[in-house]
Amino acid sequence: MNMQKRFKHKILRTLFLFFFLSSLSSIYAGEVFELEGDPGENDTRLLSALNRLTYDRVLSNQNTKGFAFRYTSKWYSPLQLDVFVLGLAKREKMSLIRIESSKKGSERIFRNFLQEELTKKELTGGLANYTDVSEDAKFEPYRKSYFWSESLAIVHPAASVFYNSYKSPVYGGSDRLKSMFGYIGLDLLLAGIGYYYATTTMEKNSALESYFLKPTASGNVMDSPGAPVFIGLLVLPRLYRMIGGWQDTYTHNRIMEISVSKSF
Repeated sequence: MNMQKRFKHKILRTLFLFFFLSSLSSIYAGEVFELEGDPGENDTRLLSALNRLTYDRVLSNQNTKGFAFRYTSKWYSPLQLDVFVLGLAKREKMSLIRIESSKKGSERIFRNFLQEELTKKELTGGLANYTDVSEDAKFEPYRKSYFWSESLAIVHPAASVFYNSYKSPVYGGSDRLKSMFGYIGLDLLLAGIGYYYATTTMEKNSALESYFLKPTASGNVMDSPGAPVFIGLLVLPRLYRMIGGWQDTYTHNRIMEISVSKSF
C-alpha cells in the first residue's frame, strides 16, 4: 500500500514539473517591432498583410489583453499566429506590433515578413540573414513531407519533432530540445501510469491453482482488463504530435514560399 502511495506521489510531482516547465516556455515568447503611422491605419495594413500570409485565415479577437487591436489565426488554420497592435502614447503616429506563435523561429520569421511588408524595405533578404534557427539550418528552399512527419509521429513523437526541426527556420533557439525531451518525458510518464493501472487489474494467480495445473492468467499486461487504458495513454501523445507535425510541415513549406517568391 505504501508503495502505491509513493508511486502516485511521484506521478503527481512529475506531472506538476512537466506542466510547470511547459508554462515557462511561453513566458518570454513573442517578437516586437515598431511601425510608423497612425494605429488605425496600421491596423488595416497589418490585417491585409496577415491575410496574404495566411490565405485569409485571420480574424479580429475582441480579447485584446490591453492592446488596441488583436488578430489571431482561425482555429482550423495550420499556421498559428497571435498579433497585437498598440499605439504608443508618448510618440505620435507610432505603433508597437507584437507577434506570438508556437515556436521562436516562426515568430522571428513572421516578424521579419510583416516588418518588410509594412515598411516596404528589404530588411532580411528572405532567409539569408536569419541566424536564430536550429544549428544545422541551411537556407536552400525545400519542402517538408507530410507523410514522413505523420509517420514518424506514430513511431515516436520526438522523431517527428527531429524531422520537422532539421534544417528548418520554424524551430529557433531551444525549440527542438524542449519539444523532443517534452515528448519523451510525457511518453514515459503516460506509459508508466498505463502500465501501473494495467497491472492493478491483472488477475492474481494462487499457488494452489498452479499446483493443480489449473489454467491461470498469463501475467502479460496486454492480456489484462486494463490493457486498453495502457494503449490509449500511449496513443494520446502520438495523436497530439500528428496535429503538431501537420502544423510544423505547413508552416515550414509556407516560409519556404515566402523566402523564394515574396509574392502572394
